[in-house]
Amino acid sequence: MTKKDTRKKIQIRIYIILTFISVCFLSLIVKLYILQIMEHENLLEKSEGQIKRIFYHRSDRGAIYDRNLRELAVNIKVDSVYANPKKIKNLTDTARTLSSILNIDRRELLSRLRKGKGFAWVKRKIIPEESVKVKEAGIKGIGFLRENKRFYPKRELAASVVGFVGMDNNGLAGLEYSYDDYLRRDRGEVILEKDALGRRVNFVANKSLFPLKEVDIVLTIDEVIQYIAEEELKKKVIETGADSGVIIVMAPDTGNVLAMADYPGFNPNSFGRYQPFLWQTRAVANTYEPGSTFKLILASAALEEKETSSDDLFFCENGEIDVGGITIHDHKSYKWLTFKEIVGKSSNVGAIKIAQELGKEKFYNYIRGFGFGSKTGIGIPGEAIGIVRDPGHWSKVSIGSIAIGQEISVTPIQLVTAVSCIANGGLLMEPRVVKSFMRDGVVVREFPPKVVRRVVSERTAREMTDILKYVVEYGTGRLAMLEGSDVAGKTGTAQKIDPVSKTYMKDKFLASFVGYFPVDDPKVAMLVMIDEPKEIFWGGQVAAPVFREVARRVRRYMNIPSDSNKIYRFADKSLGASPQLE
Repeated sequence: MTKKDTRKKIQIRIYIILTFISVCFLSLIVKLYILQIMEHENLLEKSEGQIKRIFYHRSDRGAIYDRNLRELAVNIKVDSVYANPKKIKNLTDTARTLSSILNIDRRELLSRLRKGKGFAWVKRKIIPEESVKVKEAGIKGIGFLRENKRFYPKRELAASVVGFVGMDNNGLAGLEYSYDDYLRRDRGEVILEKDALGRRVNFVANKSLFPLKEVDIVLTIDEVIQYIAEEELKKKVIETGADSGVIIVMAPDTGNVLAMADYPGFNPNSFGRYQPFLWQTRAVANTYEPGSTFKLILASAALEEKETSSDDLFFCENGEIDVGGITIHDHKSYKWLTFKEIVGKSSNVGAIKIAQELGKEKFYNYIRGFGFGSKTGIGIPGEAIGIVRDPGHWSKVSIGSIAIGQEISVTPIQLVTAVSCIANGGLLMEPRVVKSFMRDGVVVREFPPKVVRRVVSERTAREMTDILKYVVEYGTGRLAMLEGSDVAGKTGTAQKIDPVSKTYMKDKFLASFVGYFPVDDPKVAMLVMIDEPKEIFWGGQVAAPVFREVARRVRRYMNIPSDSNKIYRFADKSLGASPQLE
């Protein structure tokens, strides 16, 4: 081989090597470009995932206040206990010691410790006494992290309205649930950094993920009125051996709910100890046949349509009437009664005759007009709509049944909103429990009163007020009379339906009274419902006295003027007799 050939081969080899090196170098550049530029964020995330463990938490959850900024739900700082199992010498002994101090299952804790590499929760949000004992134990590998814990300083007060949160401060019930996104807008992280051996290096605290901060919520609820309602309700439920009860107190001109009481209730600080059905806001979630309280809806419709007037006479058939082949009775035999007396004495026969004159289409339109069969929009989770059937699905007896509050179901909030409509002159207001949002003590959003629609004229509302005042002074509601103030209202005693046989039970009733005061300028509307009282079950005898006691105390608290001239009614000896039944 000549020197020329040898030189040529060497040159070829050099070219091949240079080409190979160039390709490798180019590939390296491409790879570096991909890693450093195109895949940078993805690889950085994977890298951090290998050295960090992220625990999401919420910043200080917004507080919940009553209308006078009294605290109903706040945050407190507490310790949460965690472990680094790699630093614990004896996992079994540690689990035994901690389970005894913290009252947790030893086997479950031991399992978590064995599975945990560099981090495992032991128990979150412990009480101060537990924290002191764990620290005194001095166990190596055990640490503490400060977290926010939701605390309800008023315990059972308005618990079903306010609701509660879970371990991660997520709303689970009540307003805590329905306004959760506003109360916990600012989410953060706690980052646990680890070294190459998986050992904890440090905690990096609170990296904000959302720019918006949480808000505080101000309710329309008044803590004092809420307390009065809950106290009087509890007293009556226990006294009568009833299953439960509801009281709603509302400002009729605005729709503001001043109190919404349920009994029995629960303590949201330890909600897990109670049956889930007690967590519900029964004032919006439960439906009932309203019974005779529904006659005020019928009466309002008849007056508005000018089908009758207060002094028109109706023959009440001596206490019984046939409707669609079914005989419906009165609690007492009546002959001739005026329209006002039919409502005042709660005559079933008279109410049915009024409904027959009004007609089912008009009656149905007013039922819907007053808000029955629709959600009120109050914003509390679990609100029911009740049952209001279209007239096309009414039977021959339906006009009579619905006239006396049967074959229809309503929620307590619907009923008190309807009576507030009459109290304020005929305007249906949207009920509300949230007054405003605040941030750092400054109102950032207000929720003004909202008129849904006009249902009846001011004239009709005045006539109905006069009739409902008659109910209290001379009819079935006399035990609701309030010294110093005129009261307008209506009693109700509804038989309950057996869920199995679908027939009315003879020994289970819902006693109720709905009304407002003072009649000249109503400041307070209220509904009292006592579910399944024993022995005495008439609304006029069970619910009306509760209305009176709550009204008396609320009037004093709200400084509603009283009229000393109203005292004469209590001196009337004719009132010594038992009230009319309905």
